Amino acid sequence: MRRILIGMMISLFFITAAIGANYGGTLNVAIPTDVSETLDPHKATGALTFEILYNTYEALIQVDTEGKLVPSLAGDWEVGEDGKKFIFKLKEGVTFHDGSAFTAKDVQFTFERVLDPDTGYAKASNYQAIEHIETPDEYTVVFYLNKPYSPFLALVSKIYILPSDSEADFSKTAVGTGPFKLVEWKRDSYIYMKRFDDYHIEGVPYLGDAYFRVIPDENARFLSLQSGKVDAIPRIDQSFVSRIEGDKQLKYVRAPMNLVQLMALNNAREPLNDIRVRKALNYAIDRQLLIEFVAQGMAKPVSVHMTPMSPYYIDVDQYAYNPEKAQELLKKAGFNPGELKLTIALPQPYEFHQRTGEVVAQMLEQVGIKVDLQIFEWGKWISDVYRARDYDMTIIGIEGEPDPYIYLDRFYSGDNRNFINLKNPRIDTLLDELKATYEFEERRELVREILSIMVKNARSVWLMEPDEIVALRQHVQNWTIYPVYVDSLKDVWLGE
Repeated sequence: MRRILIGMMISLFFITAAIGANYGGTLNVAIPTDVSETLDPHKATGALTFEILYNTYEALIQVDTEGKLVPSLAGDWEVGEDGKKFIFKLKEGVTFHDGSAFTAKDVQFTFERVLDPDTGYAKASNYQAIEHIETPDEYTVVFYLNKPYSPFLALVSKIYILPSDSEADFSKTAVGTGPFKLVEWKRDSYIYMKRFDDYHIEGVPYLGDAYFRVIPDENARFLSLQSGKVDAIPRIDQSFVSRIEGDKQLKYVRAPMNLVQLMALNNAREPLNDIRVRKALNYAIDRQLLIEFVAQGMAKPVSVHMTPMSPYYIDVDQYAYNPEKAQELLKKAGFNPGELKLTIALPQPYEFHQRTGEVVAQMLEQVGIKVDLQIFEWGKWISDVYRARDYDMTIIGIEGEPDPYIYLDRFYSGDNRNFINLKNPRIDTLLDELKATYEFEERRELVREILSIMVKNARSVWLMEPDEIVALRQHVQNWTIYPVYVDSLKDVWLGE
C-alpha cells in the first residue's frame, strides 16, 4: 500500500504563519473580466472562475507551492496495490458555508454529479475510470476504478466539493468549505467575499473581506493600483515592472508561471503539413531575443511541451536559432523569399501573446515569410481557432498540470482538444501506457519519448515559460504564487 499522511508540520506551519500577521481589513483585487456565465464549478469553463472560486471551494487534495499533491479536505489516502482502489480518510469537523457538516456523502454526491452527462462538466471524460464509489462511514470514501489510472490523484485535486443537501443555485452563488464565503456577485462589477469564521484551519484567513473588481482596461487597472482603489493585480504584464519599481507605494512578487507559451501550428493545413516548413519556423525564432523584447527578460526559454517546473521536464533544444537553415528548408519546400504567406491568430485580451506575435512576425519576415496578424476576441478564438481549428498559427499559453498525462492527453489523435491536429499512433500508444503506469521513472521515460517525437517532427514552436508577476500595494503581505492558476487569499494579510 502507498500511504500519505497529513503531519504535524502542516499544523505548525499555520500556527507559525500567524505570528506577526494582522487580522481584518479589506483587500481589493483587480481582474480583467468577470467570471464566466456561471459560478457552478462543475459547469464553468473560464479559467478566471476557478482562480477566484479557489477561495470559496476546496477539493479533497490540493497542489502546494512546489507543485506537490498535499491533503486538503482529505487528511490522508491510500492507493491499492492493483492501482484500482483509492481510499480517502476525510478531515472531521469541517463545515460548509451554510452550516452543514462535510461528510463522505458530499464527496460521493460531487463526483457522481461530475460524471452525470446532464451536468455538462467539460472534462468528465477524464473521470470515466471511476467504476463506483462507496462510503463505508461518514469520513471514508472509496473510489473503485475499472483500470489502473495514474493521473487519478491529480484529477481529484481539480474537483471542488459541493454540499449534497443544499438547495442553493450553484450557478449564482457558492457554498463551499473554503476560507471565504461568497456574499455578492454583481455582474461585470465585483465579487464580494467575507472571511469564513468557521474555517477548518485554525488561524487563517487573516483578511476580513475581499472584493474582486472587474476593470477591463490594463492601464486603468494599474492607475487604480497607484491611486489605492485596488491593492493587487494578479498576473500583470511584464511591461509594467519598471513603473512598479519607480513607485514607492508599490511592489511586486514574481515566480515561474508554470505555463508553456507556444506558437501552435495547424499540422493539417498546407503548407504546415510539410515538416520542412515546420522546422523552418522553429529555426527562425530567436527565443532569447524574444524573451528580452516581450518578457523584459523575465522568462525561461522552452523547447518542448512541458514546463521546466515539472519533474518530467526534459530539454530537447533541437532547433537553435539558425535563420540560414530556415531559409534553406523553405527553399527545399518550394518557397522562394516572400512567397510563403501565413497568418498568426492572436487572442484578446492577452497583450503578452499579442506582443509575442508581433515580434515573431518580424523574425519570420527576416527569413522570407510574410505574416498577417489577426486579432480574435477570446470567445471567437475559442470557437474559430481552438474548436473549429480554422487557423494557420496561433500564440497561446497552456498552463502546467500536476500530472503529465493530463497535460499531454490532448495530443491523442482523436481528442477534441487536439487543436494542432497532431496525429501520431505511437504517441497514442505512449499515452495509454502513461496513464496505466504508476512508477515514476517508467513514466518519465514515456514522457521523454512523447516530447521527443513532438520536437523531432516540429509539431509546434515552443517559446518560453514566462514569470508570473503580481503587482501589490506595499501594505499587502504574504501573497503566495502557486504553480496552478489561482488567486489565493487565504494567507494574505494587510500591514499598517
